[in-house]
Amino acid sequence: MRYNPVIINGKNLSIIEDTYLLAALMTFEPSISCTPFWNESGKVVFEVAGPISEGMRRYFSGEQASLVVYTAKLKFLRSSIFSLRKSSANYKHGLCGSLNRSVA
Repeated sequence: MRYNPVIINGKNLSIIEDTYLLAALMTFEPSISCTPFWNESGKVVFEVAGPISEGMRRYFSGEQASLVVYTAKLKFLRSSIFSLRKSSANYKHGLCGSLNRSVA
């Protein structure tokens, strides 16, 4: 499988798979917002709204950023991944449970 850390769909909408890169971009560009979702291969990725080009430039030029802010952004992203996985698992479990009860 080919790994694509960033897919740019438009000027202000991107799909980013790399959580660490996204945390860095959000550290450099606080106006970026993101929404986790499942991609077609079953992996959690983020739809990112906002201009990422300046954050990418700052990241790849080696500019330093606050470790405290980066860590907070990374914790937020990981939490959203786990929440999505948990809600999906609860949904699937509840659906199977309700089907089993209706058959019995």
